[in-house]
Amino acid sequence: MRIQITTQNMSLTKALRELVHTRLQYALVRFAHRIQEAAVSFEDVNGPRGGPDVHCRIKLLLRPRGEVNVSAVAVFPGDAVGQAAQRAARCVKSRTRRRWMLRRRMRDPLNFGSAA
Repeated sequence: MRIQITTQNMSLTKALRELVHTRLQYALVRFAHRIQEAAVSFEDVNGPRGGPDVHCRIKLLLRPRGEVNVSAVAVFPGDAVGQAAQRAARCVKSRTRRRWMLRRRMRDPLNFGSAA
């Protein structure tokens, strides 16, 4: 899984880059074979005014096709990427389950859902 990180109105430090890689690997390790690329972007919304102002967006390109977009806002970039990574994992899990159920229905449409 390739990870691309971009920032707006804030600096990208080595510590933040490592934190993003760690959080994404931890949250998405189960689905790594389905994820082709991850794009993570950070934006400091309020600037010097303070408050919950770090907006993190994660865009995942899935194999064989599909896309997942999630975002989170927090005071610290680490918290924002952690929340967004957990949301991304839930979305990928949901999409994977949906595809599995559709394939199962297509394979055996008459017996799906009936008791054996």
